[in-house]
Amino acid sequence: MIGFGVFFILSILGIMTWSGKVFNYMGNPIWKSEKFIIGSINNLGYFFNTKSSLFKENQKLIEENLNIKLSMIDYQILKKENQELKEIFERTISSDDFVLGNILTKPNHSPYDTLIIDIGIDNKIKEGDHVYANGNIPIGYISKIYDKNSLVTLYTNPGQKTEGFIEGSNASVELIGRGGGNFEMIIPIELVATKGDVIFLPGNTSEVLALVDETISKLTDPFRKVILSSPINVQNIKWIQVKRN
Repeated sequence: MIGFGVFFILSILGIMTWSGKVFNYMGNPIWKSEKFIIGSINNLGYFFNTKSSLFKENQKLIEENLNIKLSMIDYQILKKENQELKEIFERTISSDDFVLGNILTKPNHSPYDTLIIDIGIDNKIKEGDHVYANGNIPIGYISKIYDKNSLVTLYTNPGQKTEGFIEGSNASVELIGRGGGNFEMIIPIELVATKGDVIFLPGNTSEVLALVDETISKLTDPFRKVILSSPINVQNIKWIQVKRN
């Protein structure tokens, strides 16, 4: 702009008539520099505008990609839950007698060997109803009930006594909860109970209550102690079923 001003003033004074070549020679570099600077400024502005636009576009793509990933995670969770529920109901003998519930708290967040579930009086269940895992494994009973929630006492609750019978012999036994998913029972020395034997819950169907882990006894003892465990780990389940009596 300075070069142009000088050139204009000199033109008015008439100097350009005798020194056109000189000023053309002197002004040409100035004009080229001015053009270069203006072009550079424009290019720099374009660069920053483009960079800002690309950054915003990149952020948008990152957000969209995250949303897609979250949607896929939700889909996989729902798919897994759907498969779990399908398997549960296929194992349930009469689904009309069962009410599906979700476990709200497990033994590590509730009193020892108890569960809190999200169904209660509103779902027409009552205290004493048996609670199952995976559709066919008895794990406890409703010990307290509220409008929308219930407390489940597991059979493995310390001191909890539960009747059962030994696979094969049909001998009646009493299991005592030891906590942590374990039982013990005291049986006559002549009654056989070996590792892997099944203890059933009394009833018309063969519902597995416990599995024999080990026996503890001496040859001179009239009785033997048997350590057992529940066939299900409640820490690994999300759903339970309450059988209405």
